Amino acid sequence: MVKSATLGLSYGALRKECLEAVRQWPGCETIGGIQIIRDNAPGSFSVRVTLYGKADKKTADRAINCVLREKRRHFHLND
Repeated sequence: MVKSATLGLSYGALRKECLEAVRQWPGCETIGGIQIIRDNAPGSFSVRVTLYGKADKKTADRAINCVLREKRRHFHLND
């Protein structure tokens, strides 16, 4: 299976992109912070919520997992 080309983003741009996307989910508007974690593979990354605000933890975690899956299809993390 051939992996399609992804757009490289800096840490700050990727963080902003993911935070804006997760805040679009119903009930997740108050999420205050996320963390981008570099994985072992080049350009690979993970995202987790660090400041939930008034958002339900289960809902926010589900939303960030969906956002992560979508962002991995389009972007990779530049060094």
